[in-house]
This record gives sequence, structure tokens and C-alpha cells, in this order.
Amino acid sequence: MYLSGSKWNLRKKRRRSNPWRIILLVILIAIMVFFWQTYVPAAQPLFIPTPTPTRSAASYVLEGENLFKAGNLEAAEAAYLQAIAADPREIAHYIELARVRVFAGEYTEAENAARDALVIDSDSALAHAMLGWALDFKASQTADRLERETLLAEALTEAERALDLNPNAPEVRAVYAEVLIDNNINAYEEALENARAAVALENSSLMAHRALAYVWERTGNPQLALESYQAARSLNPNLPSLHIDVGNMLRVLSDIDGAKESYLKAITLAPTDTLPLTLLVQLYANVGEYAVASQYAQQAVALDPSNPRLHGNLGRMYYHNGLYEEAAAQFELAIRGGTLAEGDFVQGLPLNNGDDSRVLEFYYTYGLTLAKLGVCDDAVDIFRSILQAAPEDEIAVFNAEEGLVLCGELERTPTPDGATETDS
Repeated sequence: MYLSGSKWNLRKKRRRSNPWRIILLVILIAIMVFFWQTYVPAAQPLFIPTPTPTRSAASYVLEGENLFKAGNLEAAEAAYLQAIAADPREIAHYIELARVRVFAGEYTEAENAARDALVIDSDSALAHAMLGWALDFKASQTADRLERETLLAEALTEAERALDLNPNAPEVRAVYAEVLIDNNINAYEEALENARAAVALENSSLMAHRALAYVWERTGNPQLALESYQAARSLNPNLPSLHIDVGNMLRVLSDIDGAKESYLKAITLAPTDTLPLTLLVQLYANVGEYAVASQYAQQAVALDPSNPRLHGNLGRMYYHNGLYEEAAAQFELAIRGGTLAEGDFVQGLPLNNGDDSRVLEFYYTYGLTLAKLGVCDDAVDIFRSILQAAPEDEIAVFNAEEGLVLCGELERTPTPDGATETDS
């Protein structure tokens, strides 16, 4: 119903559709759909940073190799860790990381890397060899006799497993030779055979020449050991440990200047390592230059103030220089421990049943120091502890008895042949 003549007509009038307008509208819609599908997804959103290309694991490996050749072991280790992060399933990364860590003196960390490699492939000869090598070095730094023997036995098991898996790998032969002779010095012929085989398999193998040198050293052939260590060093002249090895052989051969030069080179390559400094202390002490030895001992303590052995070494040098009060203070830290003024804590060294000759030397030299200072109550306790802990160590017993004589607790007895106070 509607009102006639009213302008308020509630029924709309229908208009005829224009087909050209419909066609144009369809074309416009198609163009818009094409635009959104083609161009919009490729456009970068505003304020989103451009992604950085990811480095390949191979590039990190190459970097690690170059850093190792340059003697920068800490940076080489970091590069191999990055290679592992980029490709955690590649066993070679873990093996190389273990090798770098052994040369850096990080034996527990090297062991961990080798074990990680064996998780990936339990039949990898190189992984077993690296594990045995790391355990062998770890044993050499262990004072406890039982623990050391356990580590050596496990190292030999790993080295034998590696040899069974791949006897033609020079690294496997080299490791087996070193581990074997450390387990049984009487097996030197077999060790020498394997070390020579390693060199024959790959004359450019640093590990092979180093193993041959080590076997010569262990069998009491310092000249041949020196030549093989020098061959290894020529393959990488930037590794501090090889300069130390060469220095040790020159020292045995009484080439004091040559040994000093090698140790100083090791310090240049590894300025935070206390080992070459400690070897210089021993070198100068052996020739009676205790003042110079004290300077190097002080440098070592400054680098690692929480190390009780370094305090003991410094105490020995002070003692031989006649600085008894200074010596007593250093021995107190080495043996009883304590906290330094700078806040560093020193853990004292126990006697360990006389198993560690250097610790024994700290004890009897500390006792002699106290005796010369007139503090005989404490000195006598130390001397008696030594006699109880190491009754078969002639040098320790001789010095303990000398101390008891100084303190009036014992009458002097004839000196045993060859039993003198050591300066080394």
C-alpha cells in the first residue's frame, strides 16, 4: 500500500543493469587479486632487520686449522666449538677439538670432546685414539697413584681399540706408542715399532714425530728424542708445548742456553702459562742461580696465585737465597693453604703417603726453614710426619733427620752415599 501522490514512496524503482560496468568491475577485481598474490608476499615488512647469512661449519673448521697452525689454541678451540654448533653430527669436529685441547693442556675437556665423538660413532678409530691420548695426559697430571693407574689402564684400552679398528692411521699408531710405554716401560720395543710405523705412514704427521720423540725420551735417548721433537716442531713452530719438549731435552743434554731459549719462546707463545716459567725456575736452580730463579717463580705465582705448587716453588727459591721468613710464608700457603690479601684461596697440599716427591720436598724444606728460624715445635712435627709418610724416600728421610738434628731431637748419623738435599 502507498499514498498516492506522496514523495515518500516506499517501493524503490528498479534500474536496468549496465553490462559494461559489470565487466569492468570483474577486470578490476582480477587485477587486485593478481597484485596481492604476486607482489605483496615478496615485499619486506617495514622495520624488520635484513637476515645475516649463516656461516658454514666448513668455514669454522678452516678457521680452526689456521688458528692451530698459528699457535692460537684458545681461538682454535672456539672455532671448532662453532663448527660443532653449526653441524653437531659431524664427528671430525669433536676429534679436532679434542686434539687442540690436548695441545692446550686441557686434558679433561679433551676427554669430554672425544667421548662426545664416540656417542656419534662408537667405532671411530680416531675418536678412541683421542680419548686414550687425553686420558694418558690426564694420568700424567694426577698425583694419586691409584687414580693414575686407573686412567692409564683405560687409556691403553682405548688405544688398543683404536689400533684394532684402523692400524693404518698414523695418529692411531702414535697414540698407541705413547700410551703403551706409559703403561709398561718394558714394552719399549713395541712402542718404538709403532712410533716408527706412524712416521712411515705419514712423514708430515706432527703427532707421529712427537710420539717417536716421546718414546726415545722415555727410553733414555735424549739426543734422538731431541731430533724427533725438533722434527715435530718444524711442522708447527707455534705450539708452545713443542718448545717445552725441545727445551727439556736440551736441558738433559746440558745445553742450558738452548733450553732457556726454548722455554722463553714457549712463554712468548703462551704468556699466561705457568709451566715454562716453572721450568725456568728449575733450570736456574740447578745451576745455583737462585736469585734469577726467584724472579721467574714470582712471575708464576702472579699468574696463578691460587696454585699451591707455585707458592712451594717460590718458597724453595727464597730458602736457597737465605730469605727464611719469606720462604716460611710461601710454604705455609703451599702446605696449609689460606686466603691471600687479594682474596685468592690456596688449597694446601697433603703428603699423600709420600707419593709426590715434589710435595715431599716442600714439606722437608719448610721444616728446615722453621728450624733455622728457631720454630722447632712445628718443624719437628713436620719431620716426623715425613718419616712416617715416606720411610723409603732416602732424600726425604735424610733431610727430615737433618732437621731433627738441628732441633736437638736426634744425634747426627753418617750421611748416606748420594743422599743430599735436592735443588731441582
